[in-house]
Amino acid sequence: MINNNVVITSYKNKILCIYQNDMNIEDVCVYPNELNHLNSVFIGKVKNIVKNINAAFVEINPGLTCFLSLDESKYFKILNRKCDNNELKQGDELVVQLIKGAVKSKLPVCSARLRLPKDDIKNILSKAPSRTVFSVLYSASPEYLQFFKRIDMHDVMKITVDSNEVYGEVAGYLDAFLSDKKDILQLYTDDYSLSKLYKIDSLIAQLTDRIVWLKSGGNIVIDYTEAMTVIDVNSAKAINKKDADFIYNLNVEACNEAFRQIRMRNLSGMILIDFINDTDEYTDKLIEYVKKMCETDCVTLRFIDITGLKIVELTRNKVNAPIYEML
Repeated sequence: MINNNVVITSYKNKILCIYQNDMNIEDVCVYPNELNHLNSVFIGKVKNIVKNINAAFVEINPGLTCFLSLDESKYFKILNRKCDNNELKQGDELVVQLIKGAVKSKLPVCSARLRLPKDDIKNILSKAPSRTVFSVLYSASPEYLQFFKRIDMHDVMKITVDSNEVYGEVAGYLDAFLSDKKDILQLYTDDYSLSKLYKIDSLIAQLTDRIVWLKSGGNIVIDYTEAMTVIDVNSAKAINKKDADFIYNLNVEACNEAFRQIRMRNLSGMILIDFINDTDEYTDKLIEYVKKMCETDCVTLRFIDITGLKIVELTRNKVNAPIYEML
């Protein structure tokens, strides 16, 4: 019987989600473990305004400052003073929604335009005047619950969590959206941690290592730059006769692993893959295989072109920060 299960645990102050398909880990995501979930709505306080970048810096919790564009002035709902022209001042208290988390050195981003159903907005704005600064007017679902939309839940037989809080949040989500799966949720209480049971340190080491070895003896090397991710395919220790069939099969093996790494590392933006050079016939066949692999990704992944040097160009939408950034 196929043993498909989902594991949710904490790792280095983050939330780690794993999808295991018949004993093989097929997908991994790391999410921020924050009380301030994306899409939540707060009463923030303007710390300062920087006109030359047309932005304000708004504190939504003590010590947590967000970037707010002044282009959104028509949406400003200022609570602590009358304002006819919606021009912000230092010390203003206003309703904002957290729309983007911090990335590297960049601050989180908030917005005065609420991206919620009309009824929710009406309720938020009606209670806002009676609340104090830093109040949470609307608490969005934790970001990690999006993992259930990322994978095929049809064949999942078990969901294991090791936190009472996470258990409650997952139970609520399943009850609302996947009621047929609510009975497979389990709270893990054994002294032997889930991190040790699933060898998470080893898994993360593999997903942050530069070199990934293939069963054939070949490898792929993954390098990150500010502009793109580059994946280089090498025959390395492969000792079979290196004819056209062998090279094609090695490229296909490398392609499968490259797409697995892209998904599990959550890579995005421009991705270049330098396969081993082959005949034109086998190169065309490989490109068709690459295009089919693009269609299997849970995130939009597009084949763009193959260059004159036979380097494959892909782009992948950004949904979450890659694992190497998160950790």
